[in-house]
Amino acid sequence: MVSVLHAANMQVALVAMILIGASMLIVGVLILRVYMADNLKLSAQAISYAVEAAVVFNDQEAASEALSLMSANRPIVTAHVTDRNDEEVARWSESTRNGLWRVLEQALSDVPLMRPTIVEPITYKGQWIGNVTLVGSNRDLLVFLSISMACGLVCLALCAALASRLSRRASRRIVTPLSGLAQVVAKARRKRHFKHRVGPAAIAELQDLGDDFNALLEELERWREQMNHHSESLAYQANHDPLTELANRAHFEARLQDVLGAASEKAGQVALFFVDVDCFKSINDTMGHEVGDVVLKAIAQRLRGQIRETDLVARFGGDEFAALLAPLGDLARAKRIASNMLNSTAKPIELPSGETLVASLSIGIAFYPDHALDAVTLLNKADEAMYHAKRAGRGQYAIAGESVVPTTSEE
Repeated sequence: MVSVLHAANMQVALVAMILIGASMLIVGVLILRVYMADNLKLSAQAISYAVEAAVVFNDQEAASEALSLMSANRPIVTAHVTDRNDEEVARWSESTRNGLWRVLEQALSDVPLMRPTIVEPITYKGQWIGNVTLVGSNRDLLVFLSISMACGLVCLALCAALASRLSRRASRRIVTPLSGLAQVVAKARRKRHFKHRVGPAAIAELQDLGDDFNALLEELERWREQMNHHSESLAYQANHDPLTELANRAHFEARLQDVLGAASEKAGQVALFFVDVDCFKSINDTMGHEVGDVVLKAIAQRLRGQIRETDLVARFGGDEFAALLAPLGDLARAKRIASNMLNSTAKPIELPSGETLVASLSIGIAFYPDHALDAVTLLNKADEAMYHAKRAGRGQYAIAGESVVPTTSEE
């Protein structure tokens, strides 16, 4: 773009300089032409006065001498004197010169209106007795044109150099901000980078354009942040239980599939806990749903506190929870965690009314790959173990295919 703008600027500057130079040259030629005509007029008057007596007495020798003397040092090509009968009395011609200068002068003289001719009457006592005819030389005009052309070329070269420098500087002042704007636009369009901003520009219009585009980028950035926040919020809501903020069943089952796939590749072990709150329906019916929600949130927090950050606890709905321990180093660790869950839940839960309530859990545990090789079967095994623990008296945990383990403070 810099080269295009520079070429356009140079074309405009060149045309302007040519028009100005041509105008000045034409005006100079016209002024010099008037000056030459006036000078030739004065020369004709002087010669007319000098040859007046020679014409009266028809002294051709004296007329020729006077004409030669008066014309020699003047810009005159030819001069001749005639009497009243139009007979030549005297004639003078410039000595013949050869060379390029003479050729140019002659070529200039062939141009219409470029060879001035003056006819001055010769009078004696107020009576017309003849004429002096002078044909002017274009030598001065040729010198003027030569000097003008030389000076014009020098000025044209200097102006072209200056114009080129100024044009490139101006082009850069225009193109540099536009290039920066184009880069920011490309990053915003292709890479979705809205944090970049257009830099300042020295040209007011480009500065306004950059400010408007920066404002647009800020709007886009805020819009994207809002969309990301909204998307994250929707994703969180889609994967988490709104009451307890634990993972929901869909998220838990998807995570279970991934964990089992990884465990099958590495021959690892996984423990799945199915947890149910004992007598929760009775709590809801007798004390209200608000108390039930408090109990569920407290139990969720206590269950989450018994496992690692890498493990997962989810609420399946109602009073059902599930926990996923992966990787599992040994089965005894799963039993200790189950026992700690039961013990933590046995601590009183403070209600909004200031009263306390003690809840209990029934937990069923199934291991991969001991009890099942797929997610659905593993869940069913853990669910069956949980119901086995509930039937055995609640507040206990059971391992799939084994007897119920009674709750103790340490195991």
